[in-house]
Amino acid sequence: MDQIATGRDCDVYLLDDGRVLRRMRRGASTEAEAGTMRALADAGYPVPRVFSAVGQDLVMERIEGPSLAEAVFGGALSVSDGGDLLARLHHDLHALAWPGGESLLHMDLHPLNVLMSDDGPVVIDWTTARPGPAGLDVAYSALVCAQVVTTPGMVPGIEGAERVRLGEFLEAFTAASAPSWRDFLPEAVELRRRNPNTTEAERAALDRAREFAESVGQSAG
Repeated sequence: MDQIATGRDCDVYLLDDGRVLRRMRRGASTEAEAGTMRALADAGYPVPRVFSAVGQDLVMERIEGPSLAEAVFGGALSVSDGGDLLARLHHDLHALAWPGGESLLHMDLHPLNVLMSDDGPVVIDWTTARPGPAGLDVAYSALVCAQVVTTPGMVPGIEGAERVRLGEFLEAFTAASAPSWRDFLPEAVELRRRNPNTTEAERAALDRAREFAESVGQSAG
C-alpha cells in the first residue's frame, strides 16, 4: 500500500482509485467514528462514505481535491468565502437533530479537515466528535487556527504569507459565526492543553494563541 498522508496519530494509505485506509497508530478503535460518519451521511451531511471499520483500521471513500486551506492559500477561494464556508459547515452540523438533544461537535473542524471535491466540501477526521454546545466547537476551531498563526512551524508548509492569510481567514470565520463562541474559549484552551497530540511547545504558546483569537473575535464583532 502507498502511504499518501500522515497525521499526529494516524497514517493514510491508498487502497485503490476509490478507497483509502486510515490506520490509527495507538490502536484506538475506529468503530464509533465509523458509526458517527454513517449517521451523518444518512442525515445528508458531507462526509466520506465508510466501507468498513475493524479495530484501528477505517476504510473509506477517497476524496480528491485540495483542502479548504489550500484552496484559500492558492487563491481558488477568497478568504471571505472560505471563512463563510467553514462557518456554514459548523452551522449545518450543529443544526442536525442528534440523539440526546445536544448538537454533534466535530472538535477539530478547521480548514485542513475540509476537502474541496468536485461535488462540494467534504469534512474528514471525526475521531474527536462528541455531543455538546455548538459554541465550543467554533471556539476550538478558532483556537486551532490561532495556534497555527501564532506558532511558527506548527504545521509544515504553513509559514509566512500563509500564516498571515490564515489570520485573515480566522477573522472571516468568526465574523460569520454566532458570537457566543467567545464564551467557550477558556474551555477550548483547557481541552487543547490536555490533548495528547499537543506538543510542549504548543502548550507553552497557548496563551498567545488565545489572546490572538480573542482579539480577532472582538474585531469581528
